[in-house]
Amino acid sequence: MLLYYTWGLVILQLFPDLVTWVNNTFGGFAPFFRPDPAFLVQLPIYLGVVLIMVIAMWIGWTMLTTPAPEPLEDFDFDEEEVAEKAEE
Repeated sequence: MLLYYTWGLVILQLFPDLVTWVNNTFGGFAPFFRPDPAFLVQLPIYLGVVLIMVIAMWIGWTMLTTPAPEPLEDFDFDEEEVAEKAEE
């Protein structure tokens, strides 16, 4: 991925003659080897948004499918303290 970004954002911008070489060498596949610089900037932003949405979906699905916890019994701690003192 780093090589693709280096190729698209640095090398093709510094050496414009390579664009004609890419067009002549790769023919129909040339657009894959000479990406638009705007696309190379937009791609990681799009992938980051998709990743955040997948994590949010995963959290939502986990919250939806997790059963509710059983309610805790209502403990009366004062009665336990009185019982402990009575035993002493």
